[in-house]
Amino acid sequence: MNATDRLTELFMRFPGIGPKQAKRFVYFLLREHSHFKEQLIKALEELKFTGKQCEKCYRFFGDKNAQKAKVLCSICDTNSRDQSLLMVVEKELDLDAVEKTGSYNGLYFILGGLVPPLTDKPSEIIRIRELTNRIHNDIDNKVLSEVIFALPVTDYGDTTTEYIEKTIKQIVGIEKVKLSHLARGLSSGLELEYVDRATFKSALDRRD
Repeated sequence: MNATDRLTELFMRFPGIGPKQAKRFVYFLLREHSHFKEQLIKALEELKFTGKQCEKCYRFFGDKNAQKAKVLCSICDTNSRDQSLLMVVEKELDLDAVEKTGSYNGLYFILGGLVPPLTDKPSEIIRIRELTNRIHNDIDNKVLSEVIFALPVTDYGDTTTEYIEKTIKQIVGIEKVKLSHLARGLSSGLELEYVDRATFKSALDRRD
């Protein structure tokens, strides 16, 4: 297998990228000046050595000083955020979208996926154990008062929310923490990463 074929296969592993789009990326790189390719290689090398995953929210972040054993992202590693609020999102892009609205100042937890309806082993799809442990610890430390579900308004999102709520009630206890949901001002089928500031702020303010 030659270099162009290997690159095509690698690009096809990107979310939403098919064979034709992957080939376009390869041809684009072939046409580009060597300086651009050198910058790309350098950036990938830096990502390899400085990219980390937060141990609290599971967000990926870059740590320029790779010599330090930093384990928390900038959001989790600060006292300026509202420690009493924990927003549950599906993926990193959702967290980024919420941050861009400037309407939320609490903390986050990234599930890493959604639970399909009728699945047999939801615990193998999302970080449910990590989430319940996080909630347990935050309650024990008397900092957490509310968990906000900010998942897609889809069948998968609803199934995931129901599963997590049931698990929290069984393991943690509903009386120890408030469970709330973004208001249905969000359009049905909408991915959180595409929501605008006004719509998100309205959904957050009217959460129940």
